[in-house]
Amino acid sequence: MKKLKFGLVGCGRISSKHFESINLIEKAEMVACCDIIPERAKNSAEKYHIKNYFHDYNEMFEKVNLDVVIITTPSGLHPEIGIAAANKKINVVSEKPIATNLNDADKLIKACDENKVHLFVVKQNRLNTTMQLLKRAIDKKRFGKIYFV
Repeated sequence: MKKLKFGLVGCGRISSKHFESINLIEKAEMVACCDIIPERAKNSAEKYHIKNYFHDYNEMFEKVNLDVVIITTPSGLHPEIGIAAANKKINVVSEKPIATNLNDADKLIKACDENKVHLFVVKQNRLNTTMQLLKRAIDKKRFGKIYFV
């Protein structure tokens, strides 16, 4: 199996977890990163020994052959970036939430389906003890009928 080539868009706080995780996977390599703040992209590239860095994700998608892009930008940008990646036949990993509204989420899912790429949304808290307790309480109807969260 060839090494999967990863790129990351959004070099803020959570990006370090992704950079570190990809570095632990033998068959994966982080080959590019991007942030609208050029210095942040450059610093991440230097710190994690990433060959390419950009401040425009479209340029990154054009210039670097990626198998997967990880999106760690502010939530409202996830669909736009994910759709651009899908249209370049790049698989998408998005931090939560998938979108800030259902219409944008549907557009991202549709773009991934039409381009036959995978879409994965990170939901690392679903197995936390607190979340499990909350889920059991909801299942037991301890809060009555929930209308909005």
